[in-house]
Amino acid sequence: MIKKKSFLVFIIYSFVSVSHATDLQTYIADFIEHNEKPRLAARYPNADIDIELENRADFSYLPTCIENNLSITNSRRDARKRTTYTVECTSPAWKFYVPVNQKILLDAYVAISPISRKQTINPTNTDLIKVDITELRGDIYNEKNTPFGFIASRNININTVITDKLTELPIIVKKGARVMIRAQSNTISVKMNGESLENGILGQQIRVKNISSGRIVYGKVVSSNEILVNY
Repeated sequence: MIKKKSFLVFIIYSFVSVSHATDLQTYIADFIEHNEKPRLAARYPNADIDIELENRADFSYLPTCIENNLSITNSRRDARKRTTYTVECTSPAWKFYVPVNQKILLDAYVAISPISRKQTINPTNTDLIKVDITELRGDIYNEKNTPFGFIASRNININTVITDKLTELPIIVKKGARVMIRAQSNTISVKMNGESLENGILGQQIRVKNISSGRIVYGKVVSSNEILVNY
């Protein structure tokens, strides 16, 4: 009779533990659906958000806590990939840490063929697919901000996500090229023939020589044949 009673107590205890663990999982799942996913979706518009807990089984060892005494916080709200949820009960007092993995899936351009260093990136060697940006360094390119016209700053393997760490602007003004120097102030704009003394990319300050006077000045590359000098 004693053995049967002990066995019954064990069954009841096991059921309570499993039930409590299930309640905690539901509570955390609600926190993810109503707090974390909307927060990340606001930060990363049009993203597919996936959040998974690493160790659900440990919940069964926690003392029972009614929902009014229970709270949950994300200890690393700025994290993209891994974070930790702090689950806390005020009565009885306990605190538990839950490791969490996050995936943030966004449309991004990926190399569909090998791209050599200094090769131009274009629609024929890339494609737009969903990628997990938590695994990446740098900013991705998407449909509104394409990488087309940039050149590869290093060799890019097939299936590599194109980020700003892998691209650079092409040289549009070459050393020795004839250019138009436009000298501009608030009220006056003067144009003169010049010669580039170094290679330049769009927006870069380079040295140019005024062919008529021989004077060397610094100007900003505004197109493939024009240098802007402000006075």
